[in-house]
Parts: sequence; C-alpha cells; structure tokens
Amino acid sequence: MASLWKHPESRFWVACFTDAGGVQRKRSTRTTDRKIALGIAQRFESAYRTKLTEAQARKVISDIFEELHGEQLYHSTARAFLDGWLANKNKEMTQGSYTRYASAVSKFIAFLGDRADKDVAYVHKRDITDFRDHVAKKTTAATANTDLKILRSAFRQAVADGLRLDNPATAVSTLKERRDDDQSERRPFTEAELRKLFAVLSGEWRGIVLAGLYTGQRLGDIGSMTWRMIDLKERVISFRTRKTNRVVRIPIADSLFEYLNGQGARGSDDDVFPAAAKELRLAQGQSRRLSAQFHALLVEAGLAVDRTHKSTGIGRTGRRSPSELTFHSLRHNTTSWLKKAGVPESVVRDIIGHESQLVSLNYTHVDEETKRAAIEKLPALLPQADQTTVS
Repeated sequence: MASLWKHPESRFWVACFTDAGGVQRKRSTRTTDRKIALGIAQRFESAYRTKLTEAQARKVISDIFEELHGEQLYHSTARAFLDGWLANKNKEMTQGSYTRYASAVSKFIAFLGDRADKDVAYVHKRDITDFRDHVAKKTTAATANTDLKILRSAFRQAVADGLRLDNPATAVSTLKERRDDDQSERRPFTEAELRKLFAVLSGEWRGIVLAGLYTGQRLGDIGSMTWRMIDLKERVISFRTRKTNRVVRIPIADSLFEYLNGQGARGSDDDVFPAAAKELRLAQGQSRRLSAQFHALLVEAGLAVDRTHKSTGIGRTGRRSPSELTFHSLRHNTTSWLKKAGVPESVVRDIIGHESQLVSLNYTHVDEETKRAAIEKLPALLPQADQTTVS
C-alpha cells in the first residue's frame, strides 16, 4: 500500500510504493501538502502495478504535474530533449568531456533514426540495449559502456523533469570488458625502457614525461598546465583535474623541479608546455593528438610498432588493439614506485587521484608534508649529456 515519508532535511513528501515485481520504490512528490502527496503516491503505485504503456504513463505524469503546478506538462521529442540536455552539460564540463558526451548522444540519435523525433517517453529499454550492442560490435565493450552511462545520466534528467516515468537506461547492464588472449595489457615502463625513452626525448616532451612520472597525472592535465599552477618557491603543483574535477596539490620532485626551474621567467597565464597546449586546443580538449605524438616517440625508441595508415575498413571509430605502453603507463610507474617504497595506500591515492570506496575524499585529507615525504621516495632520473640513468 502506498505511503509517505519525509527526509528530516527536506520539506517535500516522498511517495513510497511497490511495483508489479514487488520492488519497493521511492519518488519525490515535490509537494509539501500531505493529502496531495498521498494521492500522487497512490497514482504512482497504480501506474507501476498495472504496467501502463508509455502513453498511459505519460498521462499519469501529466495529470500529477498539472495538479501540482496548474499547467500542462511540457512535452519533448527525444532529439530535442537530448540536444537541450547536452547544451546544459556544455556549461558545466571541460571541452574534452563535452566532446565525449556529444559523441554518445549523436550516435544514439542517429541510431534511433525517425524515432528520435517522437516523444522522449517512447524510448524503450530495448532501444538502449540494441544501441549498446550496436556500439560494442562496431568498437569495444568499453566504448559501449561509456555511452550507456552517459545515456543513463541523460534519461535520469528526463525523469527529474517529469518527461518520463522511469529511466530506460538504468535497467540495461554494462557489458563485461573481456580481454582477448592476444590483446596487450597496460603496464608500467621498466627501467631499461625508460632509458630508451629518455634517449629520444627533447624539448617539451622531456618535461611532459618527467611530469607524468613524478605527478602520476594524465596527459591532458599535464599538457594544459599554466605557470599559475606551479609554485617553484614552495615546490608545489596545484590544479583541478579535467576528468574527475578534483583539486590536487602535489609536491614537485627534484628531477621535475630541475626541468621546470630551468625554463626561465614566464607569465602566470603562460602555458608550461605551449606546443602541447596548442595541440589540446586544436583537438577541443582531447588528448588524441598528443597521444599520437607520444606513440611516435615510443616507436622511435623501439618500444612500440608503428601504426599502419592503410585502410582497415572499420573507420576511425572501429576497434583498435591497444599498445601495452602508453603515456598512461607512466601513471602506473608512479603508483608502483610509491607502493614499492612503502607509501600508505591513502597517500598514494591522494597523489595519483584514484577514487576508492576505502578512502573518502570528503573526509580524508593527507597533509602536504606526508605527500612530500612520499614524493621524495620516488626513483631519481638524472639527465646527463649522453645518457639517462634510472636508479
């Protein structure tokens, strides 16, 4: 039987009801009137238990909305809703993340075809499942899973806006990302491989790789650094990560400090790595151009096989076998070195930026002195005239 519940910190009643499968559900009624809220809860329960069609469910939602607000509920096609949702996302995320979201939405709209111009309430779980499988077949399970998670976020907003009764993407599971027997697995560089790599590095790339090794950060974050983020006096790098939107503050290791200190005076808004920053801007915040340059350096160092430019018939979005060594491998190096040096897991995660259920970033803070002591335990790279030594 439908009932009501109110969170101690909220003024709105929450409808509590059981669906046809016996699952207990909760949905905010968005009203402070207990009588109206109970009526809404009963309608929700009736709608779920009778397994209404999308059109009938739409009518229930519209009636509730009109009762609460005195006006009819706004309707939207799937195309219009997704385009509007994406436009709002563009205001709150980095260009690289927005480009990834836009790709998923564009693919889904194209997959729907003419049905994209029907009411968003008519998008079915089956549509999401078929889209997931379609993407996985053309690319990879990882890409399909990312697209699915983006659609979950979009349709969650559709429910919040009252455009749908439920989220069709929530009921669609992610695919298991199984590694093929002949597929390479990402790993850290060995000391011998680092020597070969540094032998071919020059200019900005020497500094970028040093930053990768001694901060454990991603290529896009390093390439977009400005001198405002670098405090050579305090020997600290501070910035907000592009992927997780997390503020990190990392002590500068000796080898990286030596490189940065040798770059001369710079304006606070100047790029630390100007050429890399330009590549990121040209790629709308994505790191693919820089990743390609790094792969070319690996090839030059004899650590990777040159990628063919011959047509494979699958296009740029098709499946590609990943290399076991990439710029992300440097992140593995930093993590491995810190753990090997006996640095506590919580400190490693604070420096690298890994998320974990074991460490709540809201309540666990690692002081800078502890992080500096951890950074000082990293192996020293000593660039010399003819060789680079890894100790």
